[in-house]
Amino acid sequence: MKTSEPLAAALRRLIASGELPDGARLVERDLAERFAVSRIPLREAIQQLAAEGLVEQYQNRGAMVRTLTAADIDEVYDLRMLLEGDAIYRAVQRMDAETLARAGLVHRLLDAADTREKQGELNREFHALLYAPCGNQRQLKAIRELRTEVERYERLQSMLLADTPSFQHEHADILQACVAGDADRARAMTIAHLTSAKHLVKNARHLHVPSE
Repeated sequence: MKTSEPLAAALRRLIASGELPDGARLVERDLAERFAVSRIPLREAIQQLAAEGLVEQYQNRGAMVRTLTAADIDEVYDLRMLLEGDAIYRAVQRMDAETLARAGLVHRLLDAADTREKQGELNREFHALLYAPCGNQRQLKAIRELRTEVERYERLQSMLLADTPSFQHEHADILQACVAGDADRARAMTIAHLTSAKHLVKNARHLHVPSE
């Protein structure tokens, strides 16, 4: 029997892929049948997503996929810039040759990735590798949760990663700063990279949410 954790992960994937779009109702009966589980772990999974900001729960109306406003996206990316900029700044000072080599390999693999899913996976891995040496697990968890909030619009990986060449140039700048041990530049390049992503995400969001 599935626990709430894998159910929450499955629901995140459905939201990120757009199969459960903005405003979609999470009908417990239908989802319980789909995943062949009872409603108790499913309800726990939905509550977990609500705590992460992906779902909104309404009394007598159930749960719905949360629609992010432009202001929400600004808030998420402003926080990401603070947390990710700080993470990489501190990580650079602890980064070893193995981490840099792995990040370089992922960067090269991203150039050759031919599906949106693979691009997204490698993009997440690239950043996670570079942030991990900061050593603050709560900070890394917060970064993952903030990324999850906007990931559905980064399916927009269709937009973000249709724009892969410019993003890869930004990745290269970040990586070069890390190799050089330049923590200030790594932070500045990471913030610039997230600023580019924010603009693309806000534009892509309008394709799915035409009015506030």
